[in-house]
Amino acid sequence: MSGANPSSKKKRNKGKNPSGPDQATIGWKEEEFHNLVREMGFLLEWGAQFPTPGSTSMDAPPGYITLYAAFFREGNFRLPMTRFTAEVLRNYGLHISQINAIGLPRVTHFEFI
Repeated sequence: MSGANPSSKKKRNKGKNPSGPDQATIGWKEEEFHNLVREMGFLLEWGAQFPTPGSTSMDAPPGYITLYAAFFREGNFRLPMTRFTAEVLRNYGLHISQINAIGLPRVTHFEFI
């Protein structure tokens, strides 16, 4: 049995909140970002920006939001979004960043049906 007191670890970390997904450092490679921008046909005037090193999803510059690559690839999100999707978000009082890569296909599937 180790001589370390197991409760000392608890005391040392007491009061610290575990980091959540919003607090995780973004680990993208710039090449991956540029590939996504090209694949999804982002227009230059949309101003997509590669995150600064060490930033988190909460560190988007003023006027910008963070959207994950999975949102576009797995969620099949496209810009510009359809009027139907915009109306659904507006009616439910949601911002596009509040929808996840699983929920968005449900909205678009409903629209297509």
